[in-house]
Amino acid sequence: MPKMIPKGRPPRAANARDVALDVLFRVFTQNAFASTALRNAFDQRTLSAPDRGLATEIVYGVLRRRGFLDLAIGHVADKRTKDIDPKLIDVLRVGAYQLMYLDRVPDHAVVQAAVDQAKRRRGAKGGGFVNAVLRKLARTPADARLPDVPDVTRDPIGHVAVCGGLPRGISSRLVEDLGVDDALAFARASLDEAPLTLRANRMKSTAEEIANEIDGRLGVVDGAVYSTAGGILPADLACVREGRATPQDEASMRVVMLLDPQPKEAILDVCAAPGGKTTHIAERMGDSGRVVAHDRHPNRLERVMTSAKRLGLESIEIQKVLPDETFDRVLVDAPCSGLGTLRRHPEIRWRLTDADIEALRETQDEVLLAGAERVKVGGTLVYSVCTVTNAEGEGHLAALADRFDVDAILRTGPHHEGRPDGFFAARLVRKK
Repeated sequence: MPKMIPKGRPPRAANARDVALDVLFRVFTQNAFASTALRNAFDQRTLSAPDRGLATEIVYGVLRRRGFLDLAIGHVADKRTKDIDPKLIDVLRVGAYQLMYLDRVPDHAVVQAAVDQAKRRRGAKGGGFVNAVLRKLARTPADARLPDVPDVTRDPIGHVAVCGGLPRGISSRLVEDLGVDDALAFARASLDEAPLTLRANRMKSTAEEIANEIDGRLGVVDGAVYSTAGGILPADLACVREGRATPQDEASMRVVMLLDPQPKEAILDVCAAPGGKTTHIAERMGDSGRVVAHDRHPNRLERVMTSAKRLGLESIEIQKVLPDETFDRVLVDAPCSGLGTLRRHPEIRWRLTDADIEALRETQDEVLLAGAERVKVGGTLVYSVCTVTNAEGEGHLAALADRFDVDAILRTGPHHEGRPDGFFAARLVRKK
């Protein structure tokens, strides 16, 4: 829970690097999500707009590129990062990120700020250690800061891990499922910042109108608009506040297009919250027919109705208990590892384990079979996950082979045209 600020007392002033350090501490030690931790930090402390931007850049930059930072720090410090004082390693990462990837602050100022942080955490000795490491890093030529990359032929997993800034475990799964070339392309593309993409609400506007309004450009998918300006929050855009557009990645839009909802149909969204795909379904149906939103966590369904009201949609209803009836079309957008969204949630790369994926497979089987039971004969079932692993995607389809025919498969990734998130989706038709 965020700390409450006493009434009448303004949030305390803060330094962007200190905020970033505190947020990273919460992400790495308390399993907080970066986006939530940043919002809480900004609510509690006063930062100028440029400093908010710098804090955000540092947090997401360190999370995306921690693999490179740790290699560089270990290389110049001549010790493994796991052997460095835990109170100092994030100080070093924040400093190293600025030295290696930002140029708006002079090197000497970056080092001094890190030394001050280290002294507050570990006294003069800690400050001296951080000073020595970062000064050596700053003096080292850019092309000599990292150790040699493993040879792709002899160690393909290590090659992808180092080039893509990934833990070896995730690299191994990607290489096995995608092959070396695709795994490397996916990993490198996942280091980039995710674009802000909007979905025009066809009930109120067009993609062309939204693009003109925000000075954006049309996307690859029908109704998609890319923002070309950096640092914009969706809530700051009038078209979003007024229900003429919704933030949604093109991969998510493609899942709904794969479902192909039609006017007057009855459609069930089994895992609906927070409502991006649910509202897209209703829009594509012309807000006619019936869209039933269910979720394994009923308390989250209010977010679906909040989005429906903002968009002016009336065909959506929520049901906390999975309805015991059949539908023309059923969408199962199952809980998953989120590996395809590394650009948006870079902390995933430092948390995800094989055990997590195995546990998720049980949940995915459960919700997929529940959704399949509610499809009419001749009706359509779409199963989707925002990940690229075979275990969470295509591996589930065999269990439905006796009742469903696979009609189409969708695979997307940030290394594909339009730079969408990484998704797997399958459209199946019930035959009996």
